[in-house]
Amino acid sequence: MQLHEANNLEPVEAEPEAQKRLYGVALLPAAATLGSLVCGVFALLCCLLAIRSEYSTSYPSIPRESLALFFPTYVSVGAFLVVLAMVFDALDGRLARLTRRTSEFGAQLDSIADIVSFGAVPVALVLTLLLQLSDAAHGAPVVQKLEWRIALPCALVYASCAAIRLARYNAENVKTESSLKKFSGLPVPGAASAVVALLVLHEELVHDARGTFLEQWAFVVRWSLGPVMFALGLLMISRLDYVHVVNVYLRRERPPMHLVWIVVLIGVGMYSFHVLLVTLAFAYVISGIVLNLIRRGEPVSGPAPPVSATPRGSRIDVN
Repeated sequence: MQLHEANNLEPVEAEPEAQKRLYGVALLPAAATLGSLVCGVFALLCCLLAIRSEYSTSYPSIPRESLALFFPTYVSVGAFLVVLAMVFDALDGRLARLTRRTSEFGAQLDSIADIVSFGAVPVALVLTLLLQLSDAAHGAPVVQKLEWRIALPCALVYASCAAIRLARYNAENVKTESSLKKFSGLPVPGAASAVVALLVLHEELVHDARGTFLEQWAFVVRWSLGPVMFALGLLMISRLDYVHVVNVYLRRERPPMHLVWIVVLIGVGMYSFHVLLVTLAFAYVISGIVLNLIRRGEPVSGPAPPVSATPRGSRIDVN
């Protein structure tokens, strides 16, 4: 009877594996990461305001004259918001290490914020700049079609490569000593810094150099945005090594003479901040290419050849 009842028992389903639940997060690093994300969202809002001010005479470009002295257009405001997002992006990792709260959650949240602030926002700012009307030689203002057709696919390549770069970083991220000193491929914030530096330079040249020879440089910068974004996209998914600036240069003690360079940078920034931003951004972009070319030119030090046990002057007959 017991055997009969035992044979009639229904099979019991195996219990599902326990799911991972997140019970707590580090507040300071997560807040810094969300600060970077919020700056990106406000930069997208600046894109909408720029389009509205361009197509409507009821809304000025910048509502306050005091802000217009520093930010001539909404595009420049959005570009500086991306720079502020980079500050938050540098702080979140530092805060995570100081509080000893590095986690997989923080890494994933950081990548989500980066794809918005440094992937989508630079593309939106560039396309907003290109959608702004320009005066035609005859007739109503129009959007430059050739310029748009060149820049749009380049911007899409940039956004796609930024997403691939972040996904590859999450998949290959291993906590080693070398990974804390260098990146494999151009970091997404570094690529975004080059794009927003050109945007800031363009807006300054357009609004402060009207009627001078510098206005022609604004035309050159505007047309170079597309090819530069395409090249930056390729550098992001490349295997070129880029130095981790914070971990290599800012966390170590330096000779007192290095303070002179800081004073020089502050002086250049006070004279022309957009020139300083362009110089620093593209110096970092080019540094990866130069360093890898130097390493390829260096001789590879392999193991020493084995020493023969045959006495000098002797001869071995293999026949």
